[in-house]
Amino acid sequence: MNTTPVPVHRGMTFGYYARNGYYSSEAARTEIDRMATLNIEWVCLVSIVLQETFASTRQYRDFYQTPADDELREIIDYIHKKGMKVQLRPMLECWDGAQRMQINFPHEQMIIPGKPMNHWTRWFDSMVERTLHYARLAQRGGCEAFGLDSELDQTVSQQQHWLRVVAAARSAYSGHLTTGHTRHVDFRKELQEKPDHWFHQLDSLGTSFYAPLSDGPGATKEQMLARIQPVVEYYREVAALYRKPFYLAECGCCSTAGATTKPYGWDNPGGYDGEEQARYLDTVLTAFWKEPWFMGLYWWKWEEQNDRPWLRDDPRGDKGFPVWNKPAAEIMKRWYARPDHA
Repeated sequence: MNTTPVPVHRGMTFGYYARNGYYSSEAARTEIDRMATLNIEWVCLVSIVLQETFASTRQYRDFYQTPADDELREIIDYIHKKGMKVQLRPMLECWDGAQRMQINFPHEQMIIPGKPMNHWTRWFDSMVERTLHYARLAQRGGCEAFGLDSELDQTVSQQQHWLRVVAAARSAYSGHLTTGHTRHVDFRKELQEKPDHWFHQLDSLGTSFYAPLSDGPGATKEQMLARIQPVVEYYREVAALYRKPFYLAECGCCSTAGATTKPYGWDNPGGYDGEEQARYLDTVLTAFWKEPWFMGLYWWKWEEQNDRPWLRDDPRGDKGFPVWNKPAAEIMKRWYARPDHA
């Protein structure tokens, strides 16, 4: 394993599900201004693209949902003006409400003469075209990193198709190329069994990190640190196999009592508890920061673009993932001011 410490991305995810027009607004620029006060250095800028259902093979930009290219360029320029770097990440969503990780197709074959089952080929043809579009935009905008997508977990085994996507990205974009998946993908197993895995064609690899670190509200940082150690060891093994930077492409926890039992959930039943969210972030960064392979963390997420009224039913505070004006913001500001791996 390469033990040379890698630069740490002090990151934040911005604009997940931002509708067309938001990135050109004064409100969006205000949020970027606020991010800069927390020592955030990397912004993962999201552009949602659509397909009709989890079984559709065509991806497309939508007039209502997908940010326009010109407004993406505007907000990229503004982020750069504020001294931060950009990872542009198109993210696929389905109009039927299915998740990216549920996209899957039958094995390609032809059972009935003249009727080939070539869903994977057609889906990846569309993925190549989508990747070329956004990779060119990332190149023109001077984005320091480009994310292929995230959590397309059931597509990972399509080795030759992903090599096509990576080649398309490389043909249009000269910067740092990356992607991320959830723990539904066993990174260790994938890298052990496939020495030529397409993951190796990237510059880094990330995971969506929402590991439960408690059994109920009120867990201390010490208790959560004990709980996280086997998880850190797993990713240490993954990084040793990968031999390139590994990072938390997403990491988040709602500011809800008991949220550390299900950090990925936006439907936790407790009331507002900003301290619990702060302890989760503090625990994760304490556990990972000194690892030489750790390329940082992109918090999920800066703002809520999809209205969930139950996150606003406690007058003490918003119960969702955002950290602004919560204790986690100070934790983030303090950690993001530290030297790499110190």
